[in-house]
Amino acid sequence: MRDNHTGYRISVVDEDPLRARKEARELLAALATTDSTARLDLPEPGGSAGAGEKGGPSAETVGLLLNAGSFVAALVQTWLARVPQRTLVVKRPDGATLHITGKEAREDDTLIERFLTDSGDDGTAAG
Repeated sequence: MRDNHTGYRISVVDEDPLRARKEARELLAALATTDSTARLDLPEPGGSAGAGEKGGPSAETVGLLLNAGSFVAALVQTWLARVPQRTLVVKRPDGATLHITGKEAREDDTLIERFLTDSGDDGTAAG
């Protein structure tokens, strides 16, 4: 990240950078009504944002920075459930991360909310 943002980061992972950016903007539009501080966190020009991250060396990641809340978590869950092939990486301020697909979001409709509202390691996080 380029600044000292202390909120949550949600990354859209995709091998197609244009599609990743488009979907990140769609998610941002859905979140903007509940979190006015939410913003895009685009990768540095010429850098591979996914390189070095678990499961992401060949994928572009486009992030959103936001302050989490249960309504934000519900919007993310709903958005992700509509896109079963998409993977999101949610990172809490404490550094814990959660990788979740649209299919997993459908199977466990509270997973993201539990992760965002828990500040400690609940067994679902891998940091």
